[in-house]
Amino acid sequence: MSNEIKSKDVYTAEEKRMILERLDAERKARQEAEIKSEDIYSEEEKKTILERLNADRKARQEAERQEKQGNKKLTVSEKEKILERINEERRIAHKYKELQKRRLRNKKVYHIENRILYRFLGMDRSYYIQVEDCKRLSSRPLILPLFYQGFDGLKQKDVLIRIRDYSDRIFISDDVLRVYYKQYSLEDDPAQK
Repeated sequence: MSNEIKSKDVYTAEEKRMILERLDAERKARQEAEIKSEDIYSEEEKKTILERLNADRKARQEAERQEKQGNKKLTVSEKEKILERINEERRIAHKYKELQKRRLRNKKVYHIENRILYRFLGMDRSYYIQVEDCKRLSSRPLILPLFYQGFDGLKQKDVLIRIRDYSDRIFISDDVLRVYYKQYSLEDDPAQK
């Protein structure tokens, strides 16, 4: 057949169809021969293979279902690690609350223009911060307004403020772009000591 194809350059539509049918028949015969040469399983072997595949699928689905529901079985070491992490987070939160209380305990409160304010010590002028803003302070820098008194009432200035775990003071940078922190404390109330 290949000799026929090579010897002749132009084929009619009928000849092309016949050649393609012969090629298809030869391909199908080769495929059937390959299938017959492969291992053929008996009915019992097919049944055991299907049962094993089904059991594997069910186990995988059960594991996925338990993982979604959170029923994952934990080992003792995993439980200890989780408890240790939770306990460490609790200790950090407790330490943060204690430092926050120490920073704000016995501080003099000012009532100016319907605002409740604390006053900073050691700054170039008398700057005040709102009591609510003090509750928002964290170790991440925040842009918060500080207030000062002018001739026509309270004015505000935005500064960068943060706190540190090791200090009772509040760190303030006057310039938001060129960051340079200075430490300031709030004015104590002598009547509460």
